[in-house]
Amino acid sequence: MVISKEARIGIMVSLSLIVMIAGSYYLKGFNLFSADKKYYCYFDNIDGLTPSSSIQANGMVVGNVSDIVLDDQGKIKVTLSINKKIKLPEGTTAAVSAPDLMSSKVLKLDLGKGTKTLENEAIIESKVEMGLFNKVSAQVDPAFNSVNKIILRLDSVMASIQHVLNPSTEKNLENAIASMELTMKNFAALSSSLNKESGELAGIIHHTNKITENVANNSKNIDAILGNLKTTTDKLSKADLDKTIARLQITLEQAQILIAKINAGEGSLGMLANDKKLYQNLSSSMTSLEKLLDDVKKHPSRYINVRVFGKAPKENP
Repeated sequence: MVISKEARIGIMVSLSLIVMIAGSYYLKGFNLFSADKKYYCYFDNIDGLTPSSSIQANGMVVGNVSDIVLDDQGKIKVTLSINKKIKLPEGTTAAVSAPDLMSSKVLKLDLGKGTKTLENEAIIESKVEMGLFNKVSAQVDPAFNSVNKIILRLDSVMASIQHVLNPSTEKNLENAIASMELTMKNFAALSSSLNKESGELAGIIHHTNKITENVANNSKNIDAILGNLKTTTDKLSKADLDKTIARLQITLEQAQILIAKINAGEGSLGMLANDKKLYQNLSSSMTSLEKLLDDVKKHPSRYINVRVFGKAPKENP
């Protein structure tokens, strides 16, 4: 039998169409040459899952998604085409997953622990699995929050520094440095004065040594005094402190009453504290008393005539 050229061309075109159609259906998840088992899952969100997406179990591809439709209740029905050699135990669940950021979505099966296997066209329970991007975001977000808090604190610190380093503060710092310089000069002058008075300081130290020797010589008397002080302290510890504190409280109350009277101008102290004229008179009296004491120091013979030996000294005019 001789096949014409036109017939051969027709056969080749038909075979090509069949291969193209079969390949198209295979890419969509339909395997025309095998009797795979069908299972169904219902999702609220398939997160980019498409027909022909692979189905994995324990990391191995066991089938693909053959169909995705939206039912009347708003649920997304996903049809799973699983190799008939694969037996799914009861309790198996399915979740949309992404192996990495660059890969497409896959349907991941978590095999159950049941002893029985799921029948053909059984419904597999679906669950939500956090995607890789969401996992990374869950770990990165706290770090970003911490960084944001640190940046906010740095902004606050910088704002505080800028607020402190204003022209007024700089002027105050300059004045403070000038005051410190003046203080150092005063310390230098004081040190110079102390160096000049070193002789007197040596005398004071000599007298201090003598006082220390006297204290050492009178150590027995000091021990007796300390013993008496200890006895007194013991007596005080045994005394009725509650009564003493009560009396002290009464004394404080009376002192408050007295201070109130003084503030009100009652009594001599009140008049002294509130009468300006009386204060001026007392101040004038104190000035006169100081002049009198100065005159006594300068001319003591006018007021005190004490002669030990010889004649009385002549008074200087």
